[in-house]
Amino acid sequence: MNKKILLTGNCLLLSFFVIAQTEIFDIASFVGPKDWQRIDTNGVLAFIDSKTTNGLVSFCQIYLFPSYQSNSTPENNFETEWNNKVAKTTNNNTKPVKDPAVSDSGWTVVTGHANITQQGVTYTCMLVNASGFGKTMSIMINLAGQDYVASVESFLNNFELNKNSTAMDNSNNTKNGSGNVNDYSYQPPEGWQIYKTNNAVVLSQYQTLEYGCLVTIYPPQSFSGDLETAAKNIFSQRYPGWEYRSTGENHDHLSKGYTSQGLEYCMMEADMKKVRPDGYYYDYEDGAVWVIKSGNQIAVVTGQHNRNMACFCQQRYDFWRRFFNSFTINNAQVPKNAEPEVSKRIIGDWMSLGSSALNEYLFAANGNYQYMGAYATTTKTTDAYYEYTHINTSGFKGDGSYSIKGNQLIFTKHGQKDGEQYQFRFEKVNHGSTGWNDRLYMLKTDNMGTYEVCYEKKAE
Repeated sequence: MNKKILLTGNCLLLSFFVIAQTEIFDIASFVGPKDWQRIDTNGVLAFIDSKTTNGLVSFCQIYLFPSYQSNSTPENNFETEWNNKVAKTTNNNTKPVKDPAVSDSGWTVVTGHANITQQGVTYTCMLVNASGFGKTMSIMINLAGQDYVASVESFLNNFELNKNSTAMDNSNNTKNGSGNVNDYSYQPPEGWQIYKTNNAVVLSQYQTLEYGCLVTIYPPQSFSGDLETAAKNIFSQRYPGWEYRSTGENHDHLSKGYTSQGLEYCMMEADMKKVRPDGYYYDYEDGAVWVIKSGNQIAVVTGQHNRNMACFCQQRYDFWRRFFNSFTINNAQVPKNAEPEVSKRIIGDWMSLGSSALNEYLFAANGNYQYMGAYATTTKTTDAYYEYTHINTSGFKGDGSYSIKGNQLIFTKHGQKDGEQYQFRFEKVNHGSTGWNDRLYMLKTDNMGTYEVCYEKKAE
């Protein structure tokens, strides 16, 4: 990479006359890159752009972090900022190559850079930290390719700090907490970035919107009609010109139920593809639209998964499923739940989905259950009629008894007093318009962590 782009620290401290409009952020003034995407998120200002030339993707991301009060040395401020802004967010412990510190007009600038690889993508991350007058402020730049060198150089040349501006009272702790955007409360996926745009909030798996999984949360919208139609219409609007990748029962998946708050929802999911302008290559992603009814409005949440990066949203509870279970609409009027009686709905044979080890639960009408795990020693008959008889007659003993208290499902093995407790919920699912079937989600926290397993009821 060109030595100049690694920054001669003076660039931050020089003031140039520019015709373009100067903007103010915190204690800094600057001229933003023209025609780049601008995103404000949690007090951080970002400018993002990317391009593809001859099949090669180049991108640049410029992040301006708010200043905070600090009387530490410039070197210590840089180390703290690198650890919080780069090492922790990228899970990369590569030590930065630092330029000599530069001092001018009471400010000391420390600059460092390192090459970082995430999910097969390598880019240069540069951190510029300025300290002085009891304040410190940082700029982080992620750069892949040489196409944006001039733009970064111009941005830094026009960047200026004002010692008389008041530092914002911000902590330099970048740990994600619970998000709260207007009418919603939720817990974002662990370690994801939060971007706030004019009309939505975007949760991103990486420090870019160009690849990786995205969850977008939109403001409430007026609504009349049924949720299934709304989910389908919004999905179609999001994917004009795209094709479904699968046919038959995997063409699409509709699910409906009630959130943990008790609000009715419907979700549409499908694997999509779209031919690129070259007519040869395709873009792929797994799309999702989740609509939640609250009075005469709906909340709309969209998901974009498997976007050129490995997706673990269904494998890790602290990604999509924790977000799903935590999402609430503030001040919503919760109607009476119209779902079928739980004690009757749970009776049947349930097979796990999406986990590496298959397991199965059999719930009988007499309050007993049987568990068939990957390493279980118990067996059950494969004859459908005999199985159904066991479920519905008092003669079935199984492994123990089960009971239901609110949203808690309690398993007590024969001969034991203490039961094992799970939080549970139901939903309906329809695979490729083949008909609706029941799903059961069981959530548990133990010394291994928190996990949720999805079971689908087998046909009787």
